[in-house]
Amino acid sequence: MTPEVNSKSGEYWKKHVISWEASAYFKDSGKQLTFWDRMSTLFRGKGMYVRMDAALKLVAPHIKGKVVLDIGCASGRFAFQLLEAGAQRVIGVDVSSTLIEAADQSRLASPYADRLEFKTMDLTQPDLALPQADLVTALGVIEYFNATELDSLMSRMKAPYFLFDFPDSEGRRKNWVTWQLRRVYLWLNHCPGVYLYNHNEFNTIAAKYGYKDIWYTRHATFYYSSNLPHS
Repeated sequence: MTPEVNSKSGEYWKKHVISWEASAYFKDSGKQLTFWDRMSTLFRGKGMYVRMDAALKLVAPHIKGKVVLDIGCASGRFAFQLLEAGAQRVIGVDVSSTLIEAADQSRLASPYADRLEFKTMDLTQPDLALPQADLVTALGVIEYFNATELDSLMSRMKAPYFLFDFPDSEGRRKNWVTWQLRRVYLWLNHCPGVYLYNHNEFNTIAAKYGYKDIWYTRHATFYYSSNLPHS
C-alpha cells in the first residue's frame, strides 16, 4: 500500500505539481494551468527543456545497461529519455499519485513497459526505503528538502552514483533578478520552503554516506552536482 503523504513539501507538490509540469513543459501539454503557472511560463520559457537536455547529456555516457532511479519523475518524460539513452531499467518515483498514474499509462502504451516502473512516494518521509539502483537522478528536487530531509534522503540512497540539479546558493546570487522573481512565484503559491546549499554544505552531507569526488557544473542557468566519472 502506498503511504499517505504528510510532509509540508509533499503536500504542496501533491497539489501543485500537475499545473507546474504543464507550465514547465508547455510545448506538449494540454492541461489547464493555474494563473501563476501560466504567468511563470512567460519568464521560464524553454528553461525546463534546457535543464532536462543538459542533464541527459551528462548522464548518457554512463547509463548503458544500468538501473536508474529518477526522483521527482512527474509524468515520466525524463525516465523515457533515460531508457532511450541506453538505461537497462528506470524506476520513477513522485509524490503525485495522479502523475504516477499518467506515467504508468504511458509506460503501458510504450515499447518499454517491462523496463519501467513508477511509484508514488513522498521521500521527505524518513522511513521510506529507496529502490536499489546504479544511479539516482533528481531534477528540481533537492532544493525542496531541508538539511535534515536531504541528509535522510542520501542516507537511504542505494546507488553508488547520483546526478542532481543543484540549488547552488552562489549561482542564485549571480542570477539575482531571476531568483527574486522565483521567490515571488513561490510565495504566491504558498510553497513551504526552498533551501539553497553551497558546495561545502552539500559535500558534508554526501560524505557521511560515502559520496566523494563530487563535481559541479553549470549549463545555461542550471547547476548540477554529481559523482559520476568526470573528465
